Amino acid sequence: MKQIQSLQMRQELTQILRMEQASLLEMPEEEFQRLIAEVERSPLFQRLYQKEKLIRCQRFPRTDISSSFYQLKDEVVADKGSLDVESLLLNKERIIGQIQRLGLEKFKRYFLFPESAMTVEGIAGECDLAVSEVQRINSLIDEFSILSEFYNPSALSSDVIRYSKIASVEKSREGFVIGYFSPSFARGRYSIDYESFEQLRTGGDFSETEIKQANQLFRRLELINTRKDTVSQILQNTVEHQALYLESGDLRALLPFSQKELAKKIGLAPSSVSRAIMGKSIDTPWGKEIPLKHFFPRPKRFKKELLRQLLETEEGLLSDEAIKLKLQEKFGVAISRRSVASLRKELKIPAVRKKGIFLVKVRS
Repeated sequence: MKQIQSLQMRQELTQILRMEQASLLEMPEEEFQRLIAEVERSPLFQRLYQKEKLIRCQRFPRTDISSSFYQLKDEVVADKGSLDVESLLLNKERIIGQIQRLGLEKFKRYFLFPESAMTVEGIAGECDLAVSEVQRINSLIDEFSILSEFYNPSALSSDVIRYSKIASVEKSREGFVIGYFSPSFARGRYSIDYESFEQLRTGGDFSETEIKQANQLFRRLELINTRKDTVSQILQNTVEHQALYLESGDLRALLPFSQKELAKKIGLAPSSVSRAIMGKSIDTPWGKEIPLKHFFPRPKRFKKELLRQLLETEEGLLSDEAIKLKLQEKFGVAISRRSVASLRKELKIPAVRKKGIFLVKVRS
């Protein structure tokens, strides 16, 4: 009976965690970043991160902060009209100037990816800055995480869908790098040393209240990790699978790739992938913003797009049979003549009859 009750409790806990994870994946980007800022500002997090060194940040492979972080682009920020925004941009420009004088290497080492042992006073001494200047730079980093949609607004948002532009795909010598617009995402996931915490707990370093609070904190951090891990895996696998498209910008190089296929590859439910990419977009290496869902063309949609391109670029009138053969020859896509006719009708490209042969008339 006890074993049955224990199993039921574990099943209920698993169900609760899945519901929390689903809710977190659907959380708007700004709200998610505010949650992270709230967690990291708590005294207990600061103690476990700086003093006890039980929490560390672990960067995801082939990721960095977006290069746009080091540039002041006030022409692209959102809501430019108010005086508050103008003063915010002016203040940001001054701090960015300090970062540029500091140098990229030092900035990354002491601010973006600092060691947990570094204090504000220690960073100030290493960088020849006043403590207040260090605090302002740290505040800017937090601001960029929370208000990344302000500094890097989406051009795709409409009354129907509100997009959040979360990263840019940038070229490097080693290949593509995912540049996050949010510094908290660029820092990666939380690594928690549970073994050391258990030793401190049994040694009496924490009160019962602190132990309870620490367990609640660890749970929140693991939930945040779930979203970060999911988004990171989706971006990494998408960039890898669609590398030819990202390299060339040629839509014909976009490969069929289903969300279900990706979900199976990374060990997630398809619904989790769907929730994670909903309303999110990235900047391509050629500077165009594209919704993440664009990288997952369904086979039918993929074939329809190739057919549309073919009819737009080929001169003259083509029969459905000729289109079928051309798709095979040009793109290596096997499709029946009947499917060609069906897709052509969906594209609203009519066929005309001439000398007993059905031909396709491409609208100008």
